Amino acid sequence: MSDPIVTGLRSAEFQVPDLKMATKFYVDNWGLEVAATDENSIYLRGTGKAHHALVLREGGEKELLTVNLAADEKASVDGLYEKAKGLGASVEPPQELGGPAGGYGFIFYDLHNRRYCISTEISDHEEELYSADRPVKISHVVLNSPNREAQSSQFIDLLGFKLTDRTGYMDFIRCSADHHAIAYTTIDRPTLNHVAFEMPSHDALMFGAGRMKQTGFPTEWGVGRHGPGNNIFAYFVDPNGYVIEYTAEVQQVDDNYKVGMPKDWERPPELQGDAWGFADGATDRMRTHTA
Repeated sequence: MSDPIVTGLRSAEFQVPDLKMATKFYVDNWGLEVAATDENSIYLRGTGKAHHALVLREGGEKELLTVNLAADEKASVDGLYEKAKGLGASVEPPQELGGPAGGYGFIFYDLHNRRYCISTEISDHEEELYSADRPVKISHVVLNSPNREAQSSQFIDLLGFKLTDRTGYMDFIRCSADHHAIAYTTIDRPTLNHVAFEMPSHDALMFGAGRMKQTGFPTEWGVGRHGPGNNIFAYFVDPNGYVIEYTAEVQQVDDNYKVGMPKDWERPPELQGDAWGFADGATDRMRTHTA
């Protein structure tokens, strides 16, 4: 039997001080749809079949509560738990999860005590929702780390992630054909950098960015195309200070992909972060909220 691995990124969970206000933003402005409600929580879906892409939980100030990851079956969840526990990771035993999406999973804490839930048997939707300007799913989560290489290695060794690319300041790791599900960037505090949501096309991304602009949320960086991942991007800051990204055309890779190292991604300053050289640098506001 092969080693159990994580097979995908499910969702992220944000703590917000005003649940009603945050929900209104993510539905009316960002383009998600309410999938379910729970005590002090709203589950928001994209147009894909995944039960939800984002959970908003009413509480205190801005805080990333959990990153939810997928495994293919209960045996994989149990195997990942035993492996992580055996290698000294901080974990909580597998259990039935309850809540609107159900499922079975366990809690895993990374080197900086950030919380992840690895689950299976989540109740996804039977139908996709057609839309030309709304997110399909969560695409990736970028996290700040004082020791990104050690943090990446933990996910590779314990959870079966693979290193796709390493630049001078970021590690991109994957658990599916998408170029990356998680990236770690070198910043001296273990905070959230941003969460990205996949749009179905370049056109869809532009429509979404236009909607955001027209409703009072200007682009903080973009539109551009990243080097690693080759994805189109447009970044925004939500009313609570979370940095969120529309992305499209994420590169698909397999085991034949040659892992890029820092020297492979050296670029002149005007092309750092944007291969097109079109997007100006991130705004000071965005930089403040990604630190």
